[in-house]
Amino acid sequence: MVQFAKSMAATLICGLLVATPALADSSNKIKFRDRVTLEVGQAIVVHGRRGECGALPTQADLAKSKQDIDAKLSTGHIRFGKPGVRRSGGCGGWTPAYETIFVADRPGRERVSIHGDEVRITVK
Repeated sequence: MVQFAKSMAATLICGLLVATPALADSSNKIKFRDRVTLEVGQAIVVHGRRGECGALPTQADLAKSKQDIDAKLSTGHIRFGKPGVRRSGGCGGWTPAYETIFVADRPGRERVSIHGDEVRITVK
């Protein structure tokens, strides 16, 4: 009986570890930048992609966001970085998010909506 209890406890703990989603790092405060100037090859965190208030977005949400934003960009592309927290008016304060990183690929200027906010981009 003792062996069965130990086995059940180990199974429960493993199940909890696997089911736990990635946690946001509250020390990584993601800043929104409404204007960036970069040279080709440089990258910078411009925003944070949040999920439902209080939760990180799913990998499917990130993939859809990347596809939608990349389709609008002519000077570069985006990728997602580390988890952190960002200020959100819709959530009423700090909420978990992934860094949204703009990577400069081609010279030019553009205005693009990233997660509902306008960003002015200049690539030299």
